[in-house]
Amino acid sequence: MGRSTAGAVLAWHLARQGKRVLVLDLDLESPGLSSALLPPGRAPELGVVDWFVEDAVGQGDYVLDRMLSRTPLADTLAGDIWLAPACGARPRNYLAKLGRCFLDLPPADDARFLPWFERLGQLVHQLEKRQKPDVVILDARAGLSDLASVVLTDLDAEVFLFALDTEATWAGYAILFDHWKETQAVNALRERLSIVAALVPETERSDYLERFREPSWDLFREYTYDEIVPEKEDTSSWGAFTFDLQDQAAPHWPLVIYWNRGFASLGDLCSLEPTLVEAAFGAYLRAMDERLFLTGEEG
Repeated sequence: MGRSTAGAVLAWHLARQGKRVLVLDLDLESPGLSSALLPPGRAPELGVVDWFVEDAVGQGDYVLDRMLSRTPLADTLAGDIWLAPACGARPRNYLAKLGRCFLDLPPADDARFLPWFERLGQLVHQLEKRQKPDVVILDARAGLSDLASVVLTDLDAEVFLFALDTEATWAGYAILFDHWKETQAVNALRERLSIVAALVPETERSDYLERFREPSWDLFREYTYDEIVPEKEDTSSWGAFTFDLQDQAAPHWPLVIYWNRGFASLGDLCSLEPTLVEAAFGAYLRAMDERLFLTGEEG
């Protein structure tokens, strides 16, 4: 759906504004952002998977200084972009290491049991401490996997869910949202969720987006919005979390990314043409500025 590309473009957009951006490629089973942002010879020695393996034996600090690389995408920008890839320049035994990523550490004599999702939180915070970024972008595949669940529920991040207007997309998200509702995670999540209409086609865009909003609204209304009370009751003090179909401030109202022929032909993302970015991502980036409160002097 172009999720990794959108993450790279967002990092570029923020760096143009003078922001220092840290990007983590957490799509460990299908890393793509790393190769898109780091040309051959620019990848760091180690990656996120290596940190999990080494941290399990008390050597996480050794990896931290060897798992970051500055992407040339920021070479001409006012800000900076640093990337922690899923794997480093020497991805030996990657599959074996991947299987060890999700281990919970047993308690030591002087430490409590440490679940792996808390270890992920530690990784993010340690990299933040080193890099002192203005914004951290986590590229993680949405779904029911352990990694996606942790990124969504335990890191308190703003969550952008990429979608196409297909039955398969909405059926998949219904399973995910139902899982959140069943586990009572939805109330902690719902105010951080936004839907993204990805790869909106070149023709009949208005009709496409109008069709898109209907199942998006149905999804959020069914699983995240509060039930509508009878009209005669006074709801002014309820603070109900519910939105109309046409409410543009609602989570179901999509941020829009347009499919663009010129942008789709780019071989890599190490240099971006502002005209192409505007054509494909202009509306999306302006909406992101508003959602992330990154407009104006306060940032």
